[in-house]
Amino acid sequence: MKPSQGVVLAFSMLLEIPIAIIVLSRILRRKANRLVNIIAGVTTILFVLGGGNTNASYLFFATIEGACMVTILLCAWQWTEDP
Repeated sequence: MKPSQGVVLAFSMLLEIPIAIIVLSRILRRKANRLVNIIAGVTTILFVLGGGNTNASYLFFATIEGACMVTILLCAWQWTEDP
């Protein structure tokens, strides 16, 4: 069974979130940047956990991506308003 174009588009958009974080972190102000990083980090973690399988390669990449997203979340959570 082939996925529909809508499903492929939805997953493609989810895969672009980490790239968007990089761009947005350079152009957004501190408060908006913090909020976007927290939302994007949680969304990406849920996507990685929910869309996975038990292949060794997927588990490897999911572990690395999950650890990076948790690090981003912790950094964003601890940001202060002072530069």
